[in-house]
Amino acid sequence: MLDIGVTYPTGYLLSSMEEQVMASAGHGVHHHPAWFGVVMGTGAVALVLASQADAWSIPFLDVAAAVVLAAASLAALLLWPRYLRRLTDRGALAAELADPAHGAMLATFPAGLLVLAVGWGRVGPVLIGDTAALIVDAILVSIGAVIALVLSAWWATSIGRSGVGLEGVNGGWLIPPVMNLIVPLGLVPIIEALPDQAPWLVVLALGFWGVGAVLFLALLAVLVARLAFRTPIPAPMAPSLWIPLAPAGILGLALLRVLQVSGETGVLPEQVIALGIVVSAAGLGFGLWWAVFASLDLLRARREGIPFHPGWWGFVFPLAAMSLSMAAVGQAVSSTPVITVSVIGAVITVVVWLLVATRTIRLLQS
Repeated sequence: MLDIGVTYPTGYLLSSMEEQVMASAGHGVHHHPAWFGVVMGTGAVALVLASQADAWSIPFLDVAAAVVLAAASLAALLLWPRYLRRLTDRGALAAELADPAHGAMLATFPAGLLVLAVGWGRVGPVLIGDTAALIVDAILVSIGAVIALVLSAWWATSIGRSGVGLEGVNGGWLIPPVMNLIVPLGLVPIIEALPDQAPWLVVLALGFWGVGAVLFLALLAVLVARLAFRTPIPAPMAPSLWIPLAPAGILGLALLRVLQVSGETGVLPEQVIALGIVVSAAGLGFGLWWAVFASLDLLRARREGIPFHPGWWGFVFPLAAMSLSMAAVGQAVSSTPVITVSVIGAVITVVVWLLVATRTIRLLQS
């Protein structure tokens, strides 16, 4: 096996993702911390299909979204025991969290639960009706939000004490803040259904948005410093460079949706929706620039070889986030060209999802 030879001050030896997957064979391939990215990516695809159904009034896409959401939920049911079992050995869990290469990927678990919450709130009524879907949304967003807060703080503390230098930084470090940005989206259907509870729910949603936004900006600066002042990120970890597209899309989308529902329920004046549009458009601009940058780095990494591993699901959710944000902005400003561009993003997202899902099935069968 190939060693990429990046050593950390604490004695960590960053081996390739392929090595990590092969080394975990003794524990079962599902031991990899990024497996819940399957739930994140698949759930996000369901939301992308639903957003396009709204934008173009295509009922068939709502049905497709419901089928994909059901698949994401099934994947969650199959995968969650493999994460909960980690609680039986707190020492091993603490060590895994402190691993600079993979510790942050444990955040895919609460993030996946939160994506499912958003999915059931938006797409769930097609499957089980409005009331039941809202209950599922509320349960998932409550559990996901609590785990997100605890895990992100625990991860930050573990990394802070580990003494890892810039060499240990990768795009996966942005997953903990990203999951906090998903909480407001999960709360939006609840706020719509319970307008009398809207004042405190809006404050709660904006609070989680603040956590995610500030942490994203802080960790993005750290990632940029790592890219600027250290050697390129090893090829097996190249998929992690696509993760910044997720907060770039979700940052504005979450704020826009919360401000829209705040205006609808009378918590805030409708004029504040303009702020959500501005932030969303700015995030899209940054995300598109970063996509070009990440694509160029991906070409470099492909020449070195990128073995397939669960981290490849890091391609799916970020693309979905950009498509969702673009569709929301297009509808908010009634711009057909912007909505049309979101269709391109949706198609790319679905194609990438199919490719990664196919490779994942092959991995599981090997």
